[in-house]
Amino acid sequence: MAKDTYKKRAAAFKSSCRVYRKEKERVLSLEKQFPQFRNMTFEEGKFKIDLGEENGRGMLELYQFLKDDIAFVEDTFQKIEETCGANAKVLLWSLFVENHIQTNVAEDFGLTRRQLQYSVDKWLREVFDDV
Repeated sequence: MAKDTYKKRAAAFKSSCRVYRKEKERVLSLEKQFPQFRNMTFEEGKFKIDLGEENGRGMLELYQFLKDDIAFVEDTFQKIEETCGANAKVLLWSLFVENHIQTNVAEDFGLTRRQLQYSVDKWLREVFDDV
């Protein structure tokens, strides 16, 4: 994989992780407001368009986008666990989703900050180089 492509995929993953918890909250809120969304099936990469009043004019599209982004994060973490192990998943979750400081995470795992950075880069390359 080209270096630029890896950087873009890793940056997209990190950005999605930063908003993951807020997106989960928003999905639950939308499902409460529009219970019919829960039972809808969506094709990956295709969005249903519905600007009807019963779906809040654009809320279905928002819901689909949020679900897609949540799935991207969860699928990537599953792949991290399968490829790099449970410790890698926990460490990356702590860094990217919970937004803990690198020095604190490194200390929690008995690593130096440099070792942490090396490991993170290695794991993300292993996951995104297969894409």
